[in-house]
Amino acid sequence: MESSEEGGLSVGGSMGEENYFLGYTFTDRSHSSRVVKSIMDLCLEDGLFADVTITVDSKEFHLHRLVLSAQSSFFRSMFTSNLKESHNRAIELKDVSATVFQLLIDYIYHGTIKLRVEELQDTYEMADMYQLTALFEECSRFLSRTVEIKSCLQVMWLADRHSDQELYTAAKHCAKIHLAQLHQTEEFLNLPLCLLLDIIKDGVPSSQNPTVAIESWINHNKVEREEFSCILQENLKEIGENVHIYLIGKEETRTHSLAVSLHCDEDDAISVSGQNSLCHQITAACKHGGDLYVVGGSIPRRMWKCNMHTMDWERCAPLPRDRLHHTMVSVSTEDAIYSLGGKTLQDTLSNAVIYYTVKDNMWTETSQLDTAVSGAAGVNLGGTIYLLGGEENDMDFFTKPSRLIQCFDTSSQKCQIKPYMLPFAGCMHAAVHMDVIFIVAEGDSLVCYNPLLESFTRLRFPEAWSCIPSLWKVASCNGCIYVFRDKCKKGDANTLKFNPATSVVTVIRGIKILLTNWQFVLA
Repeated sequence: MESSEEGGLSVGGSMGEENYFLGYTFTDRSHSSRVVKSIMDLCLEDGLFADVTITVDSKEFHLHRLVLSAQSSFFRSMFTSNLKESHNRAIELKDVSATVFQLLIDYIYHGTIKLRVEELQDTYEMADMYQLTALFEECSRFLSRTVEIKSCLQVMWLADRHSDQELYTAAKHCAKIHLAQLHQTEEFLNLPLCLLLDIIKDGVPSSQNPTVAIESWINHNKVEREEFSCILQENLKEIGENVHIYLIGKEETRTHSLAVSLHCDEDDAISVSGQNSLCHQITAACKHGGDLYVVGGSIPRRMWKCNMHTMDWERCAPLPRDRLHHTMVSVSTEDAIYSLGGKTLQDTLSNAVIYYTVKDNMWTETSQLDTAVSGAAGVNLGGTIYLLGGEENDMDFFTKPSRLIQCFDTSSQKCQIKPYMLPFAGCMHAAVHMDVIFIVAEGDSLVCYNPLLESFTRLRFPEAWSCIPSLWKVASCNGCIYVFRDKCKKGDANTLKFNPATSVVTVIRGIKILLTNWQFVLA
């Protein structure tokens, strides 16, 4: 037999010695929830017992002080204070829209709410203002999951105002890894000094050019901001990315390609930090941000994105039509990937240029190359894509090795050919370091091409390397240039490292990689 100290009905006998057959205390355990449900049912019946009318944007809401006070400390204080709102039956609210207030009322009365991205920031702010703690925390989690490049600075600012550390951290991380795309936006140029300091002192990837971003911010209001230049440079912390170089190739005994991620340390050590299996016949690939994009497989137009940290694959929008041996180049400032040239399945050279917008998952056709090429090397330098060498058609429409330098301006979407030629022709590979392009082909040297000076400088490989003819692959990482042989012995790859600042050349031996034939080297 149970007794209750919270009240109830006692029939016969004392509270301490109840006899089931004479009388006992009955406690209705569903009483509280049933009373609450009954009250809410009455309140929801066409505004029955409504005792306050709240007007928002000329729309009237017939509500109940008891319900509002039970759910919101804001309304509890309003209705129990000496303010005029505690006595008035009509109240007007001006800091919230009718659409968002309707969402809040639905949540207060029903405990459910349809959160939508387009109203999320307003709902987040109003949930904090009206002290709806559970809703505020859920909006914060939703914002953290959905924060994106175009809104991350605004969300960071918002989280700072509401002292929301978790959301602030998520937005700041998005800003750090996409700084190159943000530094010319109005939101970035008008960012408060304290928020900019918080972004750069936490560690910004070198690939995001944080020094350029700082200069853009200062130059936007140079008179007032020039004095902050020293403190910004002192607090700037540049970091290398966890995975620096991707290798894509095959083992001797396998038909499927493998993607291998390498970590390059400053002490000349190179280690394998991840490996992932790809589909058969990869025809093009590029690195965009921290992700690897590959095109090919049984249907040559298909494209996949791989996160090399989690090893997760995601199918992207396919190319508009099948193409082979085209060149893919990442343009981070536009958050886009360009595909240039290549061959059709009928073995015809193509001069098509298309680009993939990452946030929209969509390919768009644009203007064409001056000359159709396939298998060309491609790099992005300051928004201009340099397409180098490859194969072009001769006067009789037979293919021949090309020495052309084609420049495609991603801003104007126009292409032009340089009036001078490359020092060698055919298949080659290239990488950007600062404002110059390093090029390798089959031979014994690394060529430094300076587009501004229109000059070429040749650097000889060590004798041990140049004695074996082979195609080469090149990547720029941590301020150095890494050159890889196209083919190597299984489990015993060697790499040449060139430091442009010191002109020191080092051979790094014994990298334990299973690949024997490397199709792509991406950084």
